[in-house]
Amino acid sequence: MAYEDPNAPSPASGDVASKPAAPVDQSKKFLGGEHHPWRRLFARTVDICTAGLVLFMLLIFAFSATMPEQAAGFAKAIENPIIASVVLYLIWLPAEALLLSLFGTTPAKWLFGMQVAHPGGNLLSFAAALNRSFLVFVQGVGFGIPFVALFTQLFAYRRLTKTGTTLWDASATAVVLHKKWGVFRALACTAAVFAVLILMSALNSAGK
Repeated sequence: MAYEDPNAPSPASGDVASKPAAPVDQSKKFLGGEHHPWRRLFARTVDICTAGLVLFMLLIFAFSATMPEQAAGFAKAIENPIIASVVLYLIWLPAEALLLSLFGTTPAKWLFGMQVAHPGGNLLSFAAALNRSFLVFVQGVGFGIPFVALFTQLFAYRRLTKTGTTLWDASATAVVLHKKWGVFRALACTAAVFAVLILMSALNSAGK
């Protein structure tokens, strides 16, 4: 179900032939007119560092249980933080695509009041969602490589704030819809971001 603008005027009561209001592209509204670049970034970060990390750990566990010798080499490879980051993003891609095709959102996107859909409100197919997620991986987060991501995210930020869309959304003919935040959602999202920062700091310290 597409998110609708709670402030959109309702059809006139006397207009019998009036059509239902079309879903509103709220990617162009944020408490008065922004495109939510930071909300989108934080939601993706929380997804990757929570749901993505859980999938990452499950993969390592399954790998260790079925192919212990190969798992040892894999564990050695992901000691490199860049390799670990790339693998983490690649694991998350199909999971995110599946969630978007089924529900139009992910755990963190739901928390942040976001939904990805076509302009008419229909959800993306799995193929379209997977293509979108892959383009985010390449054009948005720079293959998960921190140095490259600095440039790709800067470009994506400038494009989003100027045009209201990103390259991956345009390719998928998708819009990102946003709910207006209340106090509870704002506090919950802030807590989620701080929790992820603490988690990443702890993991970084444990790896030293």
